[in-house]
Amino acid sequence: MFIPLWLVYLFSGTIMAVLTLLWAARRRQFEDQDRARYIPLAGLTPAELAAPVHRAPRIARVAIFGIVAVGVAGLLWTLLIVARA
Repeated sequence: MFIPLWLVYLFSGTIMAVLTLLWAARRRQFEDQDRARYIPLAGLTPAELAAPVHRAPRIARVAIFGIVAVGVAGLLWTLLIVARA
């Protein structure tokens, strides 16, 4: 019963992705790529465009590293338990 559910999930996701791509192509969503790359910059002043990009704060980097470390530790712990069984 497990595998058929995953296959339904896989095929339904694939069908939805293909239908979305066909809809976007029919509606000409990919026609004007030059305009699309400047949309996020619309409304910014020249000073804002020239400002340096700031990195994430140290606490955010430490938090992300901690989350990844906990995930890797959990994966290794699981693999050790499975290897012993």
